[in-house]
Amino acid sequence: MKYDKDGSGSLDKNELTTFFRDDLGLTDDQTEAYNLLLDKDGDAKISYDELVSWLKSGERFKNIDDNSRYHRLQHAVTMFQKYDKDGNSSLDRDEFRNLLLDLGEKPERLDSALAAMDTDGNGVIAFQEFLKWLNWIPLDEF
Repeated sequence: MKYDKDGSGSLDKNELTTFFRDDLGLTDDQTEAYNLLLDKDGDAKISYDELVSWLKSGERFKNIDDNSRYHRLQHAVTMFQKYDKDGNSSLDRDEFRNLLLDLGEKPERLDSALAAMDTDGNGVIAFQEFLKWLNWIPLDEF
């Protein structure tokens, strides 16, 4: 409630940034990474359930405390943001298409690749889904 300034029941990027940066002392890059990591459905908001799930997970900032893991995480954030043209913390069909084409995939694979990565079936690729697909860092703690 302290951070939910607009009373929406969830934390938007600015509200979560205040929590991470001002109260927990994270850097801007670390804050950006955790904004994306906690947003499991890619709606650019962190619900109370998403926040509680993370707090109970025992992750305890492993993803930024381990230099090698943090380097991979930052690379994934940069890559994700390159394709997230509208900055809404998820990749829609067109943004995902651009990613696949840049990776050398054929356009006809778009639907099957999107279905495989969109594990919650909401029509967009959230950062967590993207990170699971990359398989660069373990996400079992989330």
